[in-house]
Amino acid sequence: MNKKTYHISGFDCPSCSAKTEDFLSKQEEISYCHIDFSTNKMYVTFKDRILSNDELLALISKVESDPIELSEAKNNKEVSTKIFTKDMWFTLGRVVFGVLVLLLNLLVFHQFDETGWIRFAIYEFAAVVLAYDITWRVIIHIKNRQNIIDHNLLMTVAVIGATALAVIYIVEGNGEHGAHFAMEGMMVVGLFQIGEIVEDIATNRSKAAVSSAIQLRVEYANLLKDNEIIKVDPEQLSIGDVVIISAGEMIPVDGEVIEGSAYVDKSSLTGEFVPVLTDANQNQVLAGCLVKSGFIKVKVKKKYEESAVAKIVELISSSGEKKSKADEFISKFAKFYTPIIVIAGLLVFLIGFIITQDWREFLIRGLEVLIVGCPCAIVISVPLAYFAGIGLASKKGIVIKGTNYLDEINNINKVVTDKTGTLTHGVFTIQKVVTNDDVSKEELMSSLYAAECLSTHPIAKAICHDVDVKSLAAEQEEFEEFAGYGVMTTFNGDKISAGNAAFMELCGLEITSVNETGTIVYCLKNDKYLGYVVLNDEVKKEAYQMVNLLHKENMEVILLTGDKKANAESLQKELGLDRIYSELTPEEKTLVLEKEMADNHQNVAFVGDGINDAPSIIRSDVGFAMGAIGSDIAVQNADVVIMNDDPARVYDAVKIARIARHTAIFNISFALLVKIAVSILAIVGVVGERMIIPVIADTGLTVLLVLNSLMILYRKIRK
Repeated sequence: MNKKTYHISGFDCPSCSAKTEDFLSKQEEISYCHIDFSTNKMYVTFKDRILSNDELLALISKVESDPIELSEAKNNKEVSTKIFTKDMWFTLGRVVFGVLVLLLNLLVFHQFDETGWIRFAIYEFAAVVLAYDITWRVIIHIKNRQNIIDHNLLMTVAVIGATALAVIYIVEGNGEHGAHFAMEGMMVVGLFQIGEIVEDIATNRSKAAVSSAIQLRVEYANLLKDNEIIKVDPEQLSIGDVVIISAGEMIPVDGEVIEGSAYVDKSSLTGEFVPVLTDANQNQVLAGCLVKSGFIKVKVKKKYEESAVAKIVELISSSGEKKSKADEFISKFAKFYTPIIVIAGLLVFLIGFIITQDWREFLIRGLEVLIVGCPCAIVISVPLAYFAGIGLASKKGIVIKGTNYLDEINNINKVVTDKTGTLTHGVFTIQKVVTNDDVSKEELMSSLYAAECLSTHPIAKAICHDVDVKSLAAEQEEFEEFAGYGVMTTFNGDKISAGNAAFMELCGLEITSVNETGTIVYCLKNDKYLGYVVLNDEVKKEAYQMVNLLHKENMEVILLTGDKKANAESLQKELGLDRIYSELTPEEKTLVLEKEMADNHQNVAFVGDGINDAPSIIRSDVGFAMGAIGSDIAVQNADVVIMNDDPARVYDAVKIARIARHTAIFNISFALLVKIAVSILAIVGVVGERMIIPVIADTGLTVLLVLNSLMILYRKIRK
């Protein structure tokens, strides 16, 4: 099977795109199709033969009368979203024409047109100008026997009904009443078109805002070749190439600084807005970051398609491929809701006519029910709320791989977390130095430096962090490392041993139990006990926030670690963790996670560093990868990727998911409440013959709820 991603635009609403999606999915050559209205993306999996763009457009034209633009999406390049399109300008011109007609009739022709026919003709001409595209869609849908009953049909029937009433009144000699209904018919479609313009503006602004949050792709790179600077596409760079980045330019690929220094803004990736000084000492740089000041030469370490930014853009831009439960509900809702509204409007007319014999009054009431019942307010605003949630998360440095994961995050009540690299910085530092009675601190540390300088163990690197190990290594003799115990060496004629208590016993030294939290390294020199150092991994300040904030959301926080029980208990006491499991292998972590999941009726999340914790990330209901920029394993296996080392972003993801769901629920509930209320008022006759009121109740409501969804992008999370 062949999978393709396309840029697609031209749909009026998610309901239209959903119907097209359903039609394409039933085609013989296609096994799967999903159209994401919010991102203008179409994802198609072909069975054998890949259909051309023209063939796809021909199929789409059978269910969608609007002009659809289609192009294949390549290299994760985003198509910019225009806030105001040519079609919108043309529609606005037609609306202005309708306003001029209204003013002309009210101010001029009203003075001498007693029969009403002149005003009727002018109003009807304006109505045709305003409604021809709506009616044409209905004709195309009837011709192709696809999507016949939709909001276009509702509006067309309403205008035709108003026109029929106008003709009847004028023929009966009531020209004033007839002209009024002709004006109502024109204003109904005019206000509908104004609503469409406002909805399109709000929707396009939302799309543009989300796109700007993920516009990480760099357009060019300054390649240094043969002492000349050549501007090239980042995809043309190879590993080992050298590029130059100056102030105001984006870093095109992942690499390392070989010359110069600069302050780099990583906010596009991490959400952190404080620039970081980067030079040959702190030399790793990532694509998509902005050089705020300075100048650096960077050697390319990864091709563009393998860089963190390319993966992140791909993840965010394809996040709409997986539907949320709300999206699925709306797709099914639209299929049944519109026919129900048509039947309801017909029943209002028939039942009212049978009971009262006043067909005109109940024809108006039935038309009002059709107008107010249009489903656009719901089918546009609800999917947009979820996509805006994805956009807000990306602005906070959180990649959520699909709107469906927002639903899963909403159901989390237990967070299981790794320790090293997640709650702690993952870097050992010396917290305490304890010497024997007659030993100086300098002697103890110099002996430890000598013993550990050749070891690659993280503890050895922590001890020798600021030491010139090359000069020490040159003087080593008979160096030997004992895995899990320690090291032994001869340095300047002195025999030095360093390691844990068990290793000291092997070396013939009995160690008295030491009550310290952390990893203890003891040292012997020529069989003389020098003392010990205590190393520990520093807890992130954000870890305190994560635990406290998740507890406020009534979530348990559980620690799984391979560290010693004493260290785990100390961390539990410090952070207020609910439970701990210590001295676990990666396999044992997965078993404990499964036990926690078996005892739980809601979702369990796992938060890890994305490498050693990959099995647990995959096994959990929702997997979070922490600090995993550039980690292929994390990007591939996690459901949520947190692009910096802030564990409190887990809470942010939970809050964003809840904001999106609450907004969607509010939009559905409020829309149905307003529509039911106005429909009842129309049925009992309170609205009267003013069809403008149902139009405002529908169009105005749609605009309001679209804006409500759009505001998610600007919500504050942590206070």
